[in-house]
Amino acid sequence: MRNSSYKRILSVIISLTLILVCFFSPSYDNLKSVFAETLTGYVKSGTTNLRVRESAGGNQLKDSNGNNIFINGDTRLTILDTTNSAWYKVQFSYNGTNITGYVSSSYVVIDGTQSSGTSGEVSNDADFEAKLTAQGFPESYKPYLRSLHSKHPDWEFRAVHTGIDWNTLVENERNKTGQIKNLIQCTSSAPHYNWRATIVGYNWATDKWSAYDGTTWFAASQGIVEYYMDPRTYLYENWIFAFESLSYQEGIHNQQGVEAILKGSFMYNSCPSGDSRKYSAIIMEAAKTYNISPYHLASRMRQEMGTKAGTAALGTSSSYPGIYNFFNIGATDSATGNAVTNGLKWAASSGSYGRPWTSAYKSIMGGAQYLAQSYINKGQDTLYTQKFNVTNKSSLFSHQYMTNVQAPANEGNTTYKAYVSNGIIDSSLVFEIPVYLNMPSSAVSKPADSGNPNNWLKTLNVSGYTLTPSFSVSETTQYSLIVPETTGSVSISATTVNSNAKISGTGTISLSQGTNNINITVTAQNGNVRTYKLTIVRGTASSGSSSGGTSTGSSIRPGDLNGDGKISALDIVKVQRIIVGLDSLNSENLAAGDLNGDGKISALDIVKLQRHIVGLETISW
Repeated sequence: MRNSSYKRILSVIISLTLILVCFFSPSYDNLKSVFAETLTGYVKSGTTNLRVRESAGGNQLKDSNGNNIFINGDTRLTILDTTNSAWYKVQFSYNGTNITGYVSSSYVVIDGTQSSGTSGEVSNDADFEAKLTAQGFPESYKPYLRSLHSKHPDWEFRAVHTGIDWNTLVENERNKTGQIKNLIQCTSSAPHYNWRATIVGYNWATDKWSAYDGTTWFAASQGIVEYYMDPRTYLYENWIFAFESLSYQEGIHNQQGVEAILKGSFMYNSCPSGDSRKYSAIIMEAAKTYNISPYHLASRMRQEMGTKAGTAALGTSSSYPGIYNFFNIGATDSATGNAVTNGLKWAASSGSYGRPWTSAYKSIMGGAQYLAQSYINKGQDTLYTQKFNVTNKSSLFSHQYMTNVQAPANEGNTTYKAYVSNGIIDSSLVFEIPVYLNMPSSAVSKPADSGNPNNWLKTLNVSGYTLTPSFSVSETTQYSLIVPETTGSVSISATTVNSNAKISGTGTISLSQGTNNINITVTAQNGNVRTYKLTIVRGTASSGSSSGGTSTGSSIRPGDLNGDGKISALDIVKVQRIIVGLDSLNSENLAAGDLNGDGKISALDIVKLQRHIVGLETISW
């Protein structure tokens, strides 16, 4: 009897549960979404200024400064929702902040799904996992390598343990005074302001950058340099070729693949002037002679020469007629744009590598010999290590072939396309991937190309008054002035050096009795903020007394007239008040304010204070 009752109760519970499931449970697809592992992916390579939306197809998402948010190719994504097949909900790092929004799914590659003909499943091959461990790859590398292995199981990944600390690498490769190693190309249509360095080659007062080669190559910012130095940046199907071993591989490299790389350029399926051999045939001969990848030679030539033949490829330089240099060897950068001429000068000299290079054939053969002997045979046998020398121990961080910070990615992508078009992308290829000590825990994010960084004021005026010190477009951000006690408000106006920057804190400002501290904030187009501090004293300063006494404590400190323990614009105000008679002169403030030692307080002492505040001299305590 008890058993029968138990069965009836259980039946009722099950029925009620089924009803609740039918009415309140999510669909099967949604349940799969809830319990599935988090999807990751990236924005398709080559994508620029992809809009991020507030909702699927909605308004464009803006950052905290009101600027539209754009992301570029290869931005890493955490994919939160794919229910809407046209718009994916994603999360990504943007200027150091995690942003969540929606992007068009047509621009998103989910990890493990890029290659056609693959299932999209990431390999859990035990042997491969053992190899990753044996090679000593960091955990942060492994998800990328698993994805690549699932698509190309015959590829081999080798960890190159450099023994170099990541911070040491950054310090030795970043651009700084006396060290310009990385350039970024910027044009009027793609200015890339936020990818340019500002600590070198930039004048904040004029908002002008100095070019380091021609008119379009500028010093790259530390953020973009770190992005292209991080090996994890390249662990995608098209960029992994920055790590391909550059030795010649019989049975894999062929003339057809070389032509695929040269396609679209003046060298495609053509012969140099005066030669019956095609460019591709000469490249293959050079590759076999010097044991160097012909795809590397072709990619490097295309990178250096471009798609249309110039003087280095035609031998038509007025300075060095009849001289060729297909690899721009010796073409050192210069602000006047003479890099190509410098390279031709080197190619015209006698001596090593079959110089002078008086024909295209000599240039290609000699250039291949140069690359093999000067780089590949010295341990710089990948595109990456030719750009960032972390393997040639005799000249670490120098002896670097190119200054274009994007060159390994660009050339690697060109090689990838050649492998695909030639049908050999699944060949047994070897990739040598650097590993550093104390690396960031996750891949360095590509800096947002978010606009001009200038946040300086061009003018600052208080109507009817003169600032101390006089305003100038400079590092100085602290100014002061005194107004009569009867002045209840002032009118402040300002303009910015860059027209895209925004100002807050100006206009008609009410004044209290005593000291008024006013902040004028300038927000650059890229979101950088700079604050100018304006101290206006109305009548008696709140930090002083009507008698002009100063609180200097047990010891008098030169320059610190108001006794707050520091030298600032308030001390300039105090000296001004003493000079004009608003505060009385006594022995204490004379001792603190007579900085030039002439026995009195005057405008000369103000100059001393100003110079100390802006760092031109030091007032010792």
